[in-house]
Amino acid sequence: MALYQTKGIILKITPWGEVSQLFSIYTQALGKVVAIGQGTKKITSKLNGHLQPLGIVDLLIASGKNFDKLAGAVLIKNFSNLKKNFRNIILANFSLELLDQLTEQKQPDDRIFDLLERYLTWLDKNNDITKKSWAVVKNHFISELLRLLGYQPPAAVAQSSSQLDKMLKNHLNQELQVENFLKKLVLD
Repeated sequence: MALYQTKGIILKITPWGEVSQLFSIYTQALGKVVAIGQGTKKITSKLNGHLQPLGIVDLLIASGKNFDKLAGAVLIKNFSNLKKNFRNIILANFSLELLDQLTEQKQPDDRIFDLLERYLTWLDKNNDITKKSWAVVKNHFISELLRLLGYQPPAAVAQSSSQLDKMLKNHLNQELQVENFLKKLVLD
């Protein structure tokens, strides 16, 4: 059983059994990893406080037969300012869900990790995003992610929210759950 130490960002947490959770994590060294956190639902779990979405975590991952296992985690960066602003939380969750859907496991690309880290850092520092600018921020992230994944949107598409959304939907397996919140942000 090999052990890996890498930085990661939690994309998604799914209940797994009575006391465990399945974590989808985008890591700097391994790309997307799906790993079991055994006993992480327990109040007494030492890993629990470190394995929260919207944070950068130093991880120790043990490769397993069916699933990797989380052997250790230390929260490095919490993005606490981001978590104080509802719009920024929605934009951040959009990026996490999008990355989870568009990336395959064990396809490392540190440029994607860096893009997500820069995006979350920007949201953490900018708590006064207007309705007009949030669409620009969201579209920039989509365009950059698609470019890094090899789906470079043409300039005309990248500059049109509706065309970019249409192109994005062609690459998704299912509608993003956070999409309804994004639509509400436009209407409010």
